[in-house]
Amino acid sequence: MGDGLLQTGMELRKLTAVFLLILSSFVAYGVNSSKSELEAMYDKAFTAFDEARYDDAIEGLDAIDVTQPNLAESLNLRGAVYMRQGKFDKAEVTLRKALSLEPKFWNASFNLAEIPFLKKDWSEARNRFTALMAGGEGEKLRPETSQLIEYKIFLTFVMQGKEGTADWILNKFEGAKDSPALYYANAAVAFQQGNEKEASDWIAAANKQFSVRLNQLYAESFYEIGWRKKPAGEARAALEITSTNEQAARLKTEAQAQFEKAARAFQQRDFEGALRSLDLAEKGVSNDAAMLNLRGEILMKQEKFDDAEAVFRKALAANPKFREAQYNLAQIPFRKGEYA
Repeated sequence: MGDGLLQTGMELRKLTAVFLLILSSFVAYGVNSSKSELEAMYDKAFTAFDEARYDDAIEGLDAIDVTQPNLAESLNLRGAVYMRQGKFDKAEVTLRKALSLEPKFWNASFNLAEIPFLKKDWSEARNRFTALMAGGEGEKLRPETSQLIEYKIFLTFVMQGKEGTADWILNKFEGAKDSPALYYANAAVAFQQGNEKEASDWIAAANKQFSVRLNQLYAESFYEIGWRKKPAGEARAALEITSTNEQAARLKTEAQAQFEKAARAFQQRDFEGALRSLDLAEKGVSNDAAMLNLRGEILMKQEKFDDAEAVFRKALAANPKFREAQYNLAQIPFRKGEYA
């Protein structure tokens, strides 16, 4: 979400949901404390929160505020704690403060929209979810996220008895082949009409068609509304809300970290470890000349010269002026003993 790009290299990723979602990552700007210190403090507060030890979570967050005040991620978690406690006014103030620090902090915006939904203020919830869908200029949420938020908007119309608009959104869900939105939307209509059997049939069909995780994401709203009781022991649904731009930036950051790890492994002659890290790096950034060149160098060390040559040529196709790949490609015949 609007966590921004890593500037300090600090990231503590936690995917949880107070109701649907709380936060995705811990990213701190201008942090004075060491990475390990803040991560440990945050992890302790988060664990307390996840175990419903809310007073301990608040105590941990207070300690973070003393060490490094005004962290949007810390405020978002604090707001999530207040939401779990039903302290919605405190949650609202806290989440708005987080957003004042990071205006594009999508997870905090989602939690802020959840507050009126939980209070059954359907009009205000719809307004906030609609604003979240609109995003900012050049920003676009991932399809999975957009579909879920649109489903939340749909539920606000159902709860207000606005059948015409609800039907219009429901028809849009017909094209959502990778989402259980259509199934849960029909179940919501059935619940609202008092037809629990039909609602259960739709939910059962969704359970057969889609993953447990996706079903949990959509069923969570039924627990919030009160149509169904959450099964004992069922984990809370989780979804990281990011824009497509942010997702691409995060993947690039993670790919760079894996590339650097691969380079270190290569220097230590841990060739298999280096290749594993490169495989992970290339999931985030494909056809990168530097990554391909490193892969070729590893293959050369393993005396897989034909494979190395193919990789170096691929690196040069990606960047014809990449000198290291040019040099390494020229070395292949010598390594193979072909001097003529």
